[in-house]
Amino acid sequence: MAEPHSTVIVGALAGAGASSVTILLGAQVDTLVIGLIAAVFVTIWLETIDSKVKAASAVLFAALLASYGSPVAASWLAATVPSIAGNLDALRLLLALVIGAATPNAWPVVIRYMRRKGDSL
Repeated sequence: MAEPHSTVIVGALAGAGASSVTILLGAQVDTLVIGLIAAVFVTIWLETIDSKVKAASAVLFAALLASYGSPVAASWLAATVPSIAGNLDALRLLLALVIGAATPNAWPVVIRYMRRKGDSL
């Protein structure tokens, strides 16, 4: 098994490399960084992510999903619950943290599902 710290460093470097590309594609920098940091911290404690490739892909996907998904989720949540619509920026950052922390937990499930689908073809 790879050392957890080196695995997380590889994931963070992959996320940093992808962030420069996604900024050009309209990603929001603050939510990208918050999602990246949350994903790195969560990936450290996950036992199911046991290789550098899994760590890098989980951190990268979490950062991208937090960056592109949190503004959409914040707008939808503000329209659904009008009492929290006053501070949309704080809601967007909070949702980026939640998405960045929750996505690496779901990533091993997605990998297993894709592996089963590939084996059935």
